[in-house]
Amino acid sequence: MTLPPLLMRFLLLPLLVLSLARADNAELETWLKRQSSITSLDATFTQERMLPALKNPTTTEGRLCFVKPDKVRWQLGNPFETLAVSDGTTLTLIESGPKTARRTGVNSPQAARFSLLSGKAFESPEKFYEAFEVIETRVTSGIHQYTIKAKDRRVRSQIPWVFLDIDPAKNELRALEMELQDKSRLRTVFHNPQFNVKLDDSLFKPDLTGYDVK
Repeated sequence: MTLPPLLMRFLLLPLLVLSLARADNAELETWLKRQSSITSLDATFTQERMLPALKNPTTTEGRLCFVKPDKVRWQLGNPFETLAVSDGTTLTLIESGPKTARRTGVNSPQAARFSLLSGKAFESPEKFYEAFEVIETRVTSGIHQYTIKAKDRRVRSQIPWVFLDIDPAKNELRALEMELQDKSRLRTVFHNPQFNVKLDDSLFKPDLTGYDVK
C-alpha cells in the first residue's frame, strides 16, 4: 500500500525535526562524549550571583574539584565562605560564618547544584538525554549556549533552568548557569581547568571541629 505524499510528509516531519534538533546539539554531544575520558577535574571559577532585588550581581572566586565516581568539592571564597563536599553517599554543606554544617543525600535535589557536573547525567549523550531536555540552542561569539531543563520534577523544583556555555575550539565547558527556585541566578565561569590530575584525598575530608553539624 502506497501512502499519499501529504501523509508521508506528515509522518516524516517529527523525524526531520528530531534530526535537526540533534544536529544543533552536535557541540554539546561532542563535549559529553569527552566526559568518559575525564577521571578528575581541578578548576578555579568566578561565580556571579544575580538576585531580583539587586541591581548588580555579587561576585566571588571559587574552586571546583572532583574525582569520579563520587568525590566532589565546591568551594566558594578563599578562605571558604561556603563549602560543599561529597563522598559519594552524603553531601555536606558547610557555612564558615555561622559555623554550621548540614548533611543531605547526594541524590537529593538540594545536592544537584553542587554535584551536577560530576554526576551520571553528564557521563554520555545517552545519560544526558535521559535526565535533561534541551529547550534552546544559540551561538554567541563562537560559544555554543544551551538552555536545558531537568526531567526530574524534584530537581526542577530546586533548579528550574540550567544553561551551559561550551567552547567548541577547546571542547570545554566555559560556564554553567542555574536559575534557582527563588528566581536568583548563579553563573559560574571556569578558568584553567586541569583534567585527570591527582588530587589529595584531604580535599574531600573537611575538618568539622567546632561546627554545628545537622
